[in-house]
Amino acid sequence: MVETKDLLLQAGVAVTLVLGLVNLYFNLRTAKRTAFVNTVTSERVKWIAKVRENVSTLCSPCDHWMLHRTQESTPELQRQIERVKNEIRLQLNPNDVEDQDIERLLARLPGWTNSMAPEEYSKLQATLISATQAMLKREWHKVKDEAIHGDLRSNLRSKD
Repeated sequence: MVETKDLLLQAGVAVTLVLGLVNLYFNLRTAKRTAFVNTVTSERVKWIAKVRENVSTLCSPCDHWMLHRTQESTPELQRQIERVKNEIRLQLNPNDVEDQDIERLLARLPGWTNSMAPEEYSKLQATLISATQAMLKREWHKVKDEAIHGDLRSNLRSKD
């Protein structure tokens, strides 16, 4: 016959096993979520830096196009401008209204088909930089929110 002491010991072992399994499940789930958030946050920070770099890189050949262009430098400048504009376009969200505004500003930059006065270009460049700064600030806030609150995918899907 099994004594009460043995039953309590077996019950204690069973409860400890169940609690250990529950703890393992939640630890694995938390670790998976943390790894996901860390990866997304890290990639978003890299994306922010790359967009900032691309917009800065784009301004240089556009400035050169407007102020110092020669017949010989024109084709190379146009290639540089179009390459960086396309890279920026590929980094934008086509469903985001603010990103669409940046896309429209990119389309207006000087080139083969768009000519403009230097003053008009200066205003356009300032508007592009301002719009990009606003977009990057929004994205930085998303990074901070993800770092604090974790996975924000359900909130992002409703906006996309």
